[in-house]
Amino acid sequence: MKVKCVRLLSSSGDEIEYSSWLTIGQIYHVMSLSVDKEGRRSYGIINRHPEGEWPQMGNHSAECFEVVSEVIPSNWCEWERGDFRGAAPAAWQVPGFYEAFYDHEPATYPVFERERDLIMKEDP
Repeated sequence: MKVKCVRLLSSSGDEIEYSSWLTIGQIYHVMSLSVDKEGRRSYGIINRHPEGEWPQMGNHSAECFEVVSEVIPSNWCEWERGDFRGAAPAAWQVPGFYEAFYDHEPATYPVFERERDLIMKEDP
């Protein structure tokens, strides 16, 4: 699944002119998606991944994007927790994975990379 950024929104939903996370016109592969109890969708996007640095991912309101490809990655599995549901790579749903990844635990990087590469390969 790929989306194109068409507008920028603050965390409170106000339209803004600049974001250090997203670029208008940029196409992003969706790494995960979630939906809250009100039906609001958000996409997990790799915001930055400079050479030699740890990748940065964030969840962004679907209202910022238009869908350009609806290919659902084969490694996604659905999940549900409380008032939220969504889909993401099964390997990333292992308890503690996200916490360890955001803490830059070296063992999580190959798992992240393998799943990211599969998502990007299936929808070039």
